[in-house]
Amino acid sequence: MNFLAHLHLARPEPVSRLGNLLGDFVRGRRDERFSPEIWRGIMHHRRLDAFTDSHPAWKRSRQRLAPERVRFAGIVVDVFYDHFLSRLWDRFEPDGESLADFIDHCHCDLKMAAPLGPADANVVIARMEAQGWLGSYGEISGIDDALRRISRRGPRLGPIAGAIADLERDYAGFEEDFLAFYPEAREESEALHLAAEALEETESVL
Repeated sequence: MNFLAHLHLARPEPVSRLGNLLGDFVRGRRDERFSPEIWRGIMHHRRLDAFTDSHPAWKRSRQRLAPERVRFAGIVVDVFYDHFLSRLWDRFEPDGESLADFIDHCHCDLKMAAPLGPADANVVIARMEAQGWLGSYGEISGIDDALRRISRRGPRLGPIAGAIADLERDYAGFEEDFLAFYPEAREESEALHLAAEALEETESVL
């Protein structure tokens, strides 16, 4: 999953939202730079990514990509799914906050927690707000911009620049996959949160 989905599935707290974004920046085992709360968010991100990569609907989306982009499915499909989450937000939050309010709250929380994160991540988070990335995902042009930004990170990522053609070619198919995937991802996310909270309670008693 990409930024919007990871923020949506985090707990609505600054450290959880920051930790869930840091999953894209932090590698390896337990890093003592981070508090237990932030590390819990990082691990939540990693476990959701593992769930995503093994999900049948995500695998179907992977096969919808052009051959030269299949190996980048973990990037491309995740960005596509942020598009559908943005477009279908009211379906998943019928009585909750609007997408615009959610994004505003996320930016506020991330700024509050920023001193707890690494400098490279904070640069990206600041740019994400300044350039309105999260709010742009509902438009094809916003997804195209996101994919082109990613493609410029290195020469081998070049094929990602043209990925919007895959979305436009089979839009209904990707949407169908997302709708099969995301409700189950939310259930998995909640189960992970509850398990982490139960473990924390157990450790606090010991």
